[in-house]
Amino acid sequence: MNRYYIIVPIVLMALFVYIERGTSKENHAKEQAKIAAEVQKKEAEAVEKKKLEDKAKVDAEKRNAERLKDEQERDAKKKKEYADKIQKLKDDVKKYTDAVDLNTKRVAQLEKDLAAKREQHEAENREVFEFAKKVELSKKLRRNAELEVQRYNEILVRRASESVLANPPVAAIPAK
Repeated sequence: MNRYYIIVPIVLMALFVYIERGTSKENHAKEQAKIAAEVQKKEAEAVEKKKLEDKAKVDAEKRNAERLKDEQERDAKKKKEYADKIQKLKDDVKKYTDAVDLNTKRVAQLEKDLAAKREQHEAENREVFEFAKKVELSKKLRRNAELEVQRYNEILVRRASESVLANPPVAAIPAK
């Protein structure tokens, strides 16, 4: 039995080593296959990632191009609107300047007409004043003439009343 104590563990150990080496090779092969699968999977993921990155890059470039195009269109639109507003302002300025010129000419003409009317009014007022002066002078001369006629008539009446012909001498009438 003593021998069995040594032989059994050595046999078991040899068996264990044999099985261990077989499974170790299998495990090593499985490990290698697993590593190869992981490497292949990583490569596939890298290729997929590369494709996605390329696609994202293309999409980003496309979006950038569209954004730049939109910005350029907006800038062009803003510039056009600005130019239109400036042109409208220039047109308004020209229109109002023309209106001011026209109105200035009208004002000058109206002021000229007003001055002429004032001169005419003053001349008419002077003429009316002169006529009124002449009328007053005529009235004064007429009054003076009437007074002269009245005075002359009074002189005539006085002379006639003093005259012998108007008052015959009273002859003495004999008394009876």
